[in-house]
Amino acid sequence: MKNTVGSFTTRVAAVAAMVLVPFHVTTANAAETEVQRVMGAVKYKCGSPNTDTTANLSVAALPIVSNGAMFAAYNQGIFKKHGLEVQFKTLSALPATISAVQGGAVDIAFTGTLATFQAIDRGIPLTIVAPFAGIAPGYWKKMQAGEQGYTREITALLVAPDSGIKHPGDLTGKTVAVGDAKGQAELTTRYVIKKHGGDPDSVKYVVMGYADAVNALMAGQIDAAYSAEPAMVRAEQAGYKVISWPGVETFEEGPTSAFVAASQYVLDNPEIVARFNCAIREATALGRANPDLVRKTTAEQQKVDPATLAKAVVPYYFSTVDMKGLEKFYNLEKEAGFISSDIDLNAVVIPQAVNE
Repeated sequence: MKNTVGSFTTRVAAVAAMVLVPFHVTTANAAETEVQRVMGAVKYKCGSPNTDTTANLSVAALPIVSNGAMFAAYNQGIFKKHGLEVQFKTLSALPATISAVQGGAVDIAFTGTLATFQAIDRGIPLTIVAPFAGIAPGYWKKMQAGEQGYTREITALLVAPDSGIKHPGDLTGKTVAVGDAKGQAELTTRYVIKKHGGDPDSVKYVVMGYADAVNALMAGQIDAAYSAEPAMVRAEQAGYKVISWPGVETFEEGPTSAFVAASQYVLDNPEIVARFNCAIREATALGRANPDLVRKTTAEQQKVDPATLAKAVVPYYFSTVDMKGLEKFYNLEKEAGFISSDIDLNAVVIPQAVNE
């Protein structure tokens, strides 16, 4: 794997603080500008749900806590209220969800914000069609202050209890499982390793799903695992240690995930996309109001004892796409050297996902 060079932490910190400037529309974004025109003409409104039009829809999901809000919304009939018969396909890792939507195996996919930028950078025409989960405003400051309810985060770096690894800086020269290559998992892992005095370029990064990463760590095949709720809970219960909450330590706050579709699918099915956006926005409201329901639903989906997820961190659910946060994440990824294209962020998000 090609390693990022330069003073990673310094560059990331600098770009996080910089004044964000408008992005330029490139030829690669032409489909997205057409998407804006087509979606702008859709009349369907979230406040007036109906089943005048019904449609089948396939959605790629992940076996993580955040997706529990979507499944809970499905159980409560929210998708049907908007005329959607949804079939979920649960996959193992973020790259698989992007591949599924790119290849047409699904219509819409849950994915990470950085994974989306990475795919667009490779020339894959994707459009963000709905907001979803991330890190709550002010979370990092509250975590540093030790405020109740802000002592954990949804992603973690885990090590064996007898490994001798005390902090991310100790991972220099080690093997670490991450959920994606040059996406959120690798970027945040690199950031915290450098921040704690280590050399992220010396680390061997192995891409694994969250559960597989925990299994590999417990089998002694790797030195550290980037994982997420609920997979990481099993490791913690077995005595494995969290040495960093890399997501919040890197980003501090903002939208780490969203739903995407192939831009051509959006152009061909604008009202279905608008209906889906409305359903997901109701799911995000449900998730914010009922974190215990998210935990319970996740346990049901994973077929585990709900007690094992009683203290699982439920992420913050955004009711609209946080464009400022999106720009910050884009700048972080570009400054890290993980992407090179100029992306017009306003062109790759449908207007319905941004407006109240």
